[in-house]
Amino acid sequence: MKRIGIMGGTFNPIHNGHLALAKVALEEFALDKVIFIPSGTPPHKRHQEVIDKEDRYQMVKLAINKIKGFEASRIELERPGFSYAVDTFSDLRKKCGKACKLFYIMGLDSISEILDWKKPLELFKLCEFIVGTRPGTKIRTFKRLVKFPPVQQEVDKIHLMELNENISASEIRERVKAGRSVKKIVPRVVESYIGRHKLYT
Repeated sequence: MKRIGIMGGTFNPIHNGHLALAKVALEEFALDKVIFIPSGTPPHKRHQEVIDKEDRYQMVKLAINKIKGFEASRIELERPGFSYAVDTFSDLRKKCGKACKLFYIMGLDSISEILDWKKPLELFKLCEFIVGTRPGTKIRTFKRLVKFPPVQQEVDKIHLMELNENISASEIRERVKAGRSVKKIVPRVVESYIGRHKLYT
């Protein structure tokens, strides 16, 4: 049975924290590959500055280009309307059937908000979760989440994994806007793309 990790998100922009989480997940959970899926129109970030989906997709492709076991998918970019994780995983499940096991790779902040998503409990039937925690992260909200009875029954499907990286996309956007360097926190090819296309300025 194939073990496939799904790394979803706005990737606004993709950064070294995303890559570190995916690399550790690939190795620690013996995944066959990790598929990066940039969201098309994220419903939970309507009021935030989210750049064009094609720019976000191109940065993802550039960032993972030479990393073995990483792929990029346009599945959410080509679906009209808002991008909902439950729809994406339903589509992926239909495509791979029982021949694969799906793992949703995300940060602690994302899973802590999962009950606000569309049909969140359906996701537990479609995949397991690999959750990356940042150094010094407060997990109070997460502890409350796993005490919620429907989630409590599925708690064995949530795997926590601590990382040393502590990078946020919002910090990168602020740095670019202020004309400060983003070296060492985004891949060099992504830094060049941001500069060339004058993103976040």
